[in-house]
Amino acid sequence: MKLFHYINFIIIVLLLIAICITEELVVSNSLKEIQTRCYEIEMTLAGTDDLLNMDMTMQIDNLEYVWKEDEAAMCFLVNHKNIQEIGQEIAKLKLYIASNDIDAFRVSLEEIKFYCHSYLHFMGANLHNVL
Repeated sequence: MKLFHYINFIIIVLLLIAICITEELVVSNSLKEIQTRCYEIEMTLAGTDDLLNMDMTMQIDNLEYVWKEDEAAMCFLVNHKNIQEIGQEIAKLKLYIASNDIDAFRVSLEEIKFYCHSYLHFMGANLHNVL
């Protein structure tokens, strides 16, 4: 009978470890994808002083689409309040394109990169999640 309890305990611990690893992979891959897209937008922005072009609009729309899909997956794994700032900054990017405010656009893009970088450090799997 004790053997059965030990086996159940080991299965539960392994299941928790698998969940934590899955969380780590989903969160880190999602945030790295957003960072990569921000760097691509930055490269496009370096070549122009005008935000009102189709390439920039498409890149922001793609960023928003990827974020909404990633955010939906991450809401099951992390607290939504911890990641909502990125969505708010993406919405600001769209407003800055409409008003052609390039300086505010750059600041907002830096904010998104900062949030992604910061979240990559504290949203990983750790022993506290397992316990």
